[in-house]
Amino acid sequence: MSEQQDALEDLDSRGVLAGLAWADASAYRRTMDDYDPDTGHDQGWVGSTAHRLFVDRLHRVFSTGKHSVDSPESASAGLDLVAAGLAPGEHRKMPSIRPGVVVWSDLNQSPGWRCGDWRLLLTSFVYGESNSIPWPQKSPTKQRVASQGRPAGWLDPHPTLFGDEPEYLTAAIQALRDEDAELNATTLIVAHSIERELSIRELYLGRSRLNRGGGDAWYWKHDLLAANPGTPTAKPIPTSPDPRPGSSSIQDAPVRLRRLPSEGSGERRDVSGENDKQ
Repeated sequence: MSEQQDALEDLDSRGVLAGLAWADASAYRRTMDDYDPDTGHDQGWVGSTAHRLFVDRLHRVFSTGKHSVDSPESASAGLDLVAAGLAPGEHRKMPSIRPGVVVWSDLNQSPGWRCGDWRLLLTSFVYGESNSIPWPQKSPTKQRVASQGRPAGWLDPHPTLFGDEPEYLTAAIQALRDEDAELNATTLIVAHSIERELSIRELYLGRSRLNRGGGDAWYWKHDLLAANPGTPTAKPIPTSPDPRPGSSSIQDAPVRLRRLPSEGSGERRDVSGENDKQ
């Protein structure tokens, strides 16, 4: 079994892929509802706001951060707090994931979560350019992750391990490998984006690849907005973006229903988002 198949099947069976899709849809729906170019909102505002809300929604669905609980009973008792600030009906569609299945696991203050053998970090990117994300121009943390080593079975044309990496990055890469070995985990990237005029989203999970001089940005990646989020695509790295047909509003994520009575109250939340220095 390939690393991609292993990751997708494992995360899908625990509800994580559905949770990611739900959180992304909720975050971008609220972002685009609030978006108003007449007040000075631009693409930068959309990206940073959606990223912060994505983190917030993942804390809710994973029962981490300010929504951390110590038992399923505590989670049930705090449903009103989890629903606060969500659009009416959103909370009932949130996948039900048992507290403790996913835990907080940031990397150098970059928001992250761990589930079993996998750690997930978030990044935003320019819509339509997922295949050419310039990891060497990203933060040191994202460079470290893209340099963590190829998946088993991957044939690397470059014989040296670190090549011409600067000294600080070489040390950082080794530190990440040591940390992931201790966690018994592999770090994956959750990449999200939107075309703001049409509200067409992109959401991918994959193993990033340090693409010095250009080239593919991924060893493998998977479209989390596909009809069957846990099924690997036939071509993990498509040669060109293939966005789905657009609509005038953010579409619901394909998730299982959480049959709970509480719904959102309209209260807004604000948490820290992605920092380019992380």
